[in-house]
Amino acid sequence: MMNETAMRSTMRLVILNDFSSAKGGASSLAIENANLMASRGVHVTFICGDHGHAAGFPDRKIQCLGINGSAINPATPLKNAVNGLYNSVAQQFVTNWIGTHDTPYTIYHLHGWSKIFSPSIFQALEKVSDRTLVHAHDYFPACPNGAFINYPQMKECGLLPNQVRCLLSNCDQRSYAQKVWRMARHGVKNQWFNLKDSKFKIALPHDAMRPYFIRSGSLDNTVFTIPNPVVPFTSTRIPAESNAAFLFIGRLVPEKGVDTFLAAAHLAQVKAKVIGDGPLLEPLKAQYPHVEFTGWQDRKGIVEHLHNARAVIMPSRLRETFGLVAIEAIASGIPVVVSKSSAVAADIVRMHAGTTVSPGEVDTLGQIMADLNGSDELVRAMSENGHAHWREVANTTSTWADSLLSLYGAMLDERSRVGVH
Repeated sequence: MMNETAMRSTMRLVILNDFSSAKGGASSLAIENANLMASRGVHVTFICGDHGHAAGFPDRKIQCLGINGSAINPATPLKNAVNGLYNSVAQQFVTNWIGTHDTPYTIYHLHGWSKIFSPSIFQALEKVSDRTLVHAHDYFPACPNGAFINYPQMKECGLLPNQVRCLLSNCDQRSYAQKVWRMARHGVKNQWFNLKDSKFKIALPHDAMRPYFIRSGSLDNTVFTIPNPVVPFTSTRIPAESNAAFLFIGRLVPEKGVDTFLAAAHLAQVKAKVIGDGPLLEPLKAQYPHVEFTGWQDRKGIVEHLHNARAVIMPSRLRETFGLVAIEAIASGIPVVVSKSSAVAADIVRMHAGTTVSPGEVDTLGQIMADLNGSDELVRAMSENGHAHWREVANTTSTWADSLLSLYGAMLDERSRVGVH
């Protein structure tokens, strides 16, 4: 494999993402990806589906190009139906860029594509698929609804994508019509990015996602696990054993289990605090008038509340792809209780940084919270373990960059070994 110095001098990196600003986790990581690589001397071009004003790129060496597109909007269903299935403007822009600027040492890293770019991006990238990494921030590359979850039934889906039973399953969050449209989009994607015979490489943030991609047809040697980078909320351990509040942090929607958290806290008679916003905010405030609801908080606000936290409770009813908040919390010394459906559940137990609970089990969660409330020794042990061992399940920003550079180099080496120039 070429050494890192040689790779930096010859490699060009093209990062593609729907948005040029940090609208959600995937976009934040795409921008972080670009900035980290540029800081290491890699020539970076960032192609985005929106205006491309490059507000997230302090390094002026990063070239940011936008197609001036807009995200699919439920208020314009006809436009969504067309552009969401195939965005011809995006396809032509990227195809032209590749035709003009591609080199044998150019790596393409696709982060977000489902909001603006559409499956047409895979047609544009097909000719360079052996040098393209698709980052699976969700399950859309493998599953039409992006989750392998039946949302109306609030349970995991075991069906194989695009089979008749999958088509007939009303699993979408919004409607069956939306499901049919997403099936059509999945079919368009498969014309150029079919997991069973694709040269595209796939990056997963957690190895718990791998079985879902393998069962959907991915070859094991095309799927790579690169844990997300985590920055602890604090650099020093928060002495959780001295605190009293049990925190819920997240969107206030049924699938996140905030109602389970509040019912369990009431049962355990412990101090509860809810950080987040969503459709359940007002109903839950009315139901639990003595609970503190902070609303949405930025990172600084969350840190302030964490300094008074004894544990963070994340009793999601549905599988979480990575569980960033859970890792950020244990890295800061706050024990967590996560749903057994969470990707990081086994990691939390293995590190003795918290514990798990089955989705919807109010009584069990209440007992766990009561036990944590009654034992400073237990909380301290979990706090110290999480703070000491969180790097076993997540990257730092530096090691994330190392892992990506290593994979980019392996992709170029593989292409060289098979004699492609």
